[in-house]
Amino acid sequence: MVRTPTSETQDSVAVFVIESNSPHETKNWGRRLASVLEGGELLGLIGDLGAGKTCFIKGLARGLSLREEDILSPTFTMIQEHHGRVALYHIDLYRLDEAGLDDLGLREYLFSEGVAAVEWFERLREADELDYLSVNISYSGANRRRIEFRAARERGTLLLNRLRNRFA
Repeated sequence: MVRTPTSETQDSVAVFVIESNSPHETKNWGRRLASVLEGGELLGLIGDLGAGKTCFIKGLARGLSLREEDILSPTFTMIQEHHGRVALYHIDLYRLDEAGLDDLGLREYLFSEGVAAVEWFERLREADELDYLSVNISYSGANRRRIEFRAARERGTLLLNRLRNRFA
């Protein structure tokens, strides 16, 4: 059972919070987000090891007409490209203490027509300068996760509003 989603604004930042009680529900929220994506979006995933970032991206992939089993934690390859309804660029910065837009060719992926989903987004030096939707997944129990969608800039806020309006 999903707790009723909450919406709020904190310091002019749009926020939408849900609670997931299982990996299946976490994937479903990824799929729901995918249903409102058009391409060109940047998603910054934040959360501890094992919190569910890759699980969420599996749902996102399914919603983009990709096979969820093809989505693996890209910790060793760092960037995986998947082509479905919209291209998905799954990027994982875990192995880096910090990365810049010009490292690993990130600029090419983050400013593309596809969807860039970046795990460990907080390690991207220029993160605060970008227009993105943050997906912060945190533990709230053994199998429970709190998923907080947060946007401060125009495109991220539009995306957040589409998600909230469709599923709140």
